[in-house]
Amino acid sequence: MIDLIQLLRDIEADDTIQIQKYLTDGEPSPKIDEASGLACEELITSAGGCNRTNMRLLDQAGFHVFPGEQDSFGWLTGCIRTKKGIIVYG
Repeated sequence: MIDLIQLLRDIEADDTIQIQKYLTDGEPSPKIDEASGLACEELITSAGGCNRTNMRLLDQAGFHVFPGEQDSFGWLTGCIRTKKGIIVYG
């Protein structure tokens, strides 16, 4: 979790990263891709559920986690709100 929190802070501090531009133009951003991958590792349990403990830790660090797409079984994607925009994982 420490690595994910630090990476999210780095993304917020990096003036060259624009999450919205990355989403709409497909502009590569290794840091956003890395954050999404780390989020999958840290926020999804081995059984495929939400790791609520780590979600609370992320929320306490100032990064709100919420569902993106959902179906009758639960979350299909998760979202992390940053000051730069939303990072999707899952």
